[in-house]
Amino acid sequence: MSVFEVAQGHLIFPQIAAIILVCSINPMGMPFIFFLIMKKFLPSENQSFPTHVLEITGEHGPDYPLLQLIDNSFSAREPNNIKTTEANSPRKTEAQHGNVDALTASLKDGWNVTCWPLNLYVDENGNEELFDGRHTLKSVKANKYSSVPVALYNRKITEEELYNNLSEHSVLTLSGLFANATDGTINAKTHDFVRAIKEVIEKENLPLTREITEKLAKITGVYSRYSSKNTISGIINSVLNTKTKSIKVFNTTKEEVEHYIDNNDKFGKNNYSKSDGVATRSKILDKQFTYRYAGDILKWAFAARGKNENLRVICSSKAEHESQIEEERIEIIECMKEIFLNPVNVYRDMIETQFSQIGLTLPVVSIEDLPLEIWAMPQIEGETEAIQLL
Repeated sequence: MSVFEVAQGHLIFPQIAAIILVCSINPMGMPFIFFLIMKKFLPSENQSFPTHVLEITGEHGPDYPLLQLIDNSFSAREPNNIKTTEANSPRKTEAQHGNVDALTASLKDGWNVTCWPLNLYVDENGNEELFDGRHTLKSVKANKYSSVPVALYNRKITEEELYNNLSEHSVLTLSGLFANATDGTINAKTHDFVRAIKEVIEKENLPLTREITEKLAKITGVYSRYSSKNTISGIINSVLNTKTKSIKVFNTTKEEVEHYIDNNDKFGKNNYSKSDGVATRSKILDKQFTYRYAGDILKWAFAARGKNENLRVICSSKAEHESQIEEERIEIIECMKEIFLNPVNVYRDMIETQFSQIGLTLPVVSIEDLPLEIWAMPQIEGETEAIQLL
C-alpha cells in the first residue's frame, strides 16, 4: 500500500521554490522516503521573466508539424498583453473549472523552470496569439504574475502543398489540438479530433475525401494520442460520415428550438406575439414532408385571414448540414407558392373564359397577398437573427 503526500516546501534560493514529494511505502513494514525537488521561479512585481532560469531548450518542446520555434529561444510577456486565438475554442474537457484551480494552486509559488513556456503564434505583421495554454494563462493572471515565459512560433514551410495552403486559422486549430494530443495527458478525446478536422475541411472548402482526411489527421497528433488503429480509423470514418452533424449548424434539436422560441417575444408556437400581438405558429421542416407542411402553413394563413389577423410563422430544420437547411428554406416557399397558385390560376382561367364575352378580367393575386410572414430560425454559423423568407 502506498500513500503519497505532497508538501509545499520553503524557498531555498532567492525567488526559487522547492516542492518536496514524500513517498511512504510499506511493503515489509519498512518505510522509504524519497525527495523530489521541483525548482520554481516567481517573478517579482514589474520584473520581466528572466528566461535564462529555464532549464529547458528548444529541443525539449513540441515538434509542431506546421509551426517552428523562432530563433530557437524564449521570450517574456506580460500576461494581460497576451491575446488568445479564436481558432481553437475550448473543448468540453478543457472547460472544466477544476483544471484551472489545480494550475492556479501549482503556480502560486512560481513557474516550474523545467516546464515549457506558453505558446504564441506570430503572424507576418508581428501580431501574437496564444494557441496553447489557456488554463495556464488564466492561472498566472489569477496569481498576478508580472511576466511569463513564452515560446514564439511562425509558419513552417512543408513538403505538402495541402499544409502550406492552409489558412492561419486552420493552422492554429490543428496546432492547438496537436499540443493537447501530445502532452502526455488524456485531455484530447476522439470527438475533439473529429471536430477539428471537420472544421478545417469546411472552412478551407476542401473535398471530403479519405486522402484529405488522413493527411489532416497526421498533423493533429492523433497517432501519438492513440495506439489503437481501430480508434484512429473510427475518427477518420466519423469525419467522412456525412451523417455526422456539421459544426456550423445549431438550433437543430427539439430543446434548442423550444429554447429559442421561448426566449424570443416575436415568435410563438400557437399564440400571439408578446412584442406586437401578431398571431404566431411554428413549423419544423422536413424534406420528405415539404408539401404537407406547406399546406399546413397555408391553412393557418387562410384561417388568420378569416379572422382578419396577421400570422407569423417561425420555421426551423432538423437537418444537420448547412446546405440541407438552406435547401429546405427554399423548398418550403416554392411549395407554398405552387400550392397556392395552381388552383387560383385554374379558377381564374375558368371564370375568365366563361365570362369572356363581357371582357371580365380577374385581378392577379399571389401568396404575398396573404396576411402571412415566414421566418427562418438562425441555424447556420454567422446567423444571429431570424431571417424573413416571405
